[in-house]
Amino acid sequence: MVRVKTTTLAVITLGLIFGGIGLSKALGFWLTESSKEPARFATGEAAGQYNPADIRGSYTWDDIERAFGLPAAEAARVFSPAGQTLSAGDQVNVLEDLYAGVLPEDQEIGTDSVRLFVALYKNLPYTPEEGTVLPKTALTWLSSQAGVDPLRLEAVTTVELRGTGTGLATATEDEHDSDARVVAGKTTFGEIYDWGVSESQVKDAIGFAPGPRTQSIRDAAVASGVEFSVIKTALQALVDAQD
Repeated sequence: MVRVKTTTLAVITLGLIFGGIGLSKALGFWLTESSKEPARFATGEAAGQYNPADIRGSYTWDDIERAFGLPAAEAARVFSPAGQTLSAGDQVNVLEDLYAGVLPEDQEIGTDSVRLFVALYKNLPYTPEEGTVLPKTALTWLSSQAGVDPLRLEAVTTVELRGTGTGLATATEDEHDSDARVVAGKTTFGEIYDWGVSESQVKDAIGFAPGPRTQSIRDAAVASGVEFSVIKTALQALVDAQD
């Protein structure tokens, strides 16, 4: 009968334990932390790309940048509520708490808002949950990014927060009432002219040659690489001056 010393047996046991762990890691079976890699689309035009629907609240902006190429610092900035600046290392699930009590009960800025934001940035399919909205600053930033579909942006509901949470204004970018003489995303150059503003005035205000009468102000802004909010403010001032 072979006798094994206690010390030798202990060494062998530890070797088997740690050796097994090492082998498991090498084979990918041992996970020391949760994966921050979202699932990919299995079918359709987006097949093979990461699916924004799989973004979880525990993801940080840095995690999202690694997966989708979205600039983390910029994304955190445009989602920051008044009086507070988010960092790229913050988890996106903090948004629910930060905006709680500020928005109407049927609206929410949270993880699903981030999923929608990423989908719009990457031109990937996504249907947001009912009540999901974006900060106005987030939509403005998206409108300035090359490759983002302006038609999809027009259907997004946004909220603009002024000050420290007072003066809440809710709006959809496709709200448009020609009779109200309010410049919106779908307002065309022709409507601006019909409201009494000359083409030369429009050109001076926006800083580039206006498009055809049927072109919307938002489309012109996106094509020229100018923020729509800046053009909107300048044109609204001209329209108001005609009263």
